[in-house]
Amino acid sequence: MSNQAIKKFLKLLFWILNLSNIVLASPPQVVVTIKPIYALTVGVMEGVSKPYLLLQGTESPHNYNLRPSQVRKLYSSDLVIWIGPSVEGFLEKTIASLHDKDLLLLEIQDLTLLKIRQNDAWDIDHDHDSASHIDPHIWLDPQNAKIIVQTIAHKLSLIDSSNAVHYLNNSTKLIKKLEQFDQKLKLQLNSIKDIPYLVFHDAFQYFEKHYGLAVAGSIYKSTDRRLSAKRLAKLRQRLKSISCLFSEPQFEPIPAIVEDISVRQGVLDPLGAALPLTSDSYFTLLQNLADSLSECLDKS
Repeated sequence: MSNQAIKKFLKLLFWILNLSNIVLASPPQVVVTIKPIYALTVGVMEGVSKPYLLLQGTESPHNYNLRPSQVRKLYSSDLVIWIGPSVEGFLEKTIASLHDKDLLLLEIQDLTLLKIRQNDAWDIDHDHDSASHIDPHIWLDPQNAKIIVQTIAHKLSLIDSSNAVHYLNNSTKLIKKLEQFDQKLKLQLNSIKDIPYLVFHDAFQYFEKHYGLAVAGSIYKSTDRRLSAKRLAKLRQRLKSISCLFSEPQFEPIPAIVEDISVRQGVLDPLGAALPLTSDSYFTLLQNLADSLSECLDKS
């Protein structure tokens, strides 16, 4: 091989190696399904990059349909962070073809996992055995949020070792902030712990258990069920003994439930529909829940 050919080869090799370094140095492409987990992920990735949010907030993950552009985004990603098929069932087939590029949060060890409540207060179909079913709304427990943050930071560090220090430092700061915030909410909610209320559907168990609240049941077990006349009559009777009824912004309220019954009403949002896409949105989400509960129940 001539000197000129060697020079051309070395130049080409240098160009290839330089291109590889550029590719390796680029931050990972991360897709997150829902806004609360997106906010935590933004906190972990601060100073490195931002993830992509699949559901912008006003949509319900229970009946969502992916757009072609979102499918392409999923296939080009390095990591997809989701709760699991019980929340984002629309994602299950796509995830199966991503070759283990996902982080399924319901499978994280050490999380507090609660079973779906199954008695008449929660509109349970007794012909269906749901004893083994896990309530998937895990993000509404700040203790779970801390574990999720640690897991996301660890996963990103494995994918992107060059920024591992950033992920570790960010997660440490975020966990400390979560601990301080948790204590603040405990103080705020202490005065309403024994006041009964009803929710639209059973989406807040983790928040209620963590803060010891006195929820008396839900209107729906799941949002795709219709109210029977028998169920509606029971609800109207129960409304007479509770202090507040909470709806959700993702679903239409049912006026017939409160017709001719004097009961205060509020709104609880488990997903943060109107919140901005920032790391603070997780804290705002929980603060809004606490404020809505306090505002409605403190008037008792």
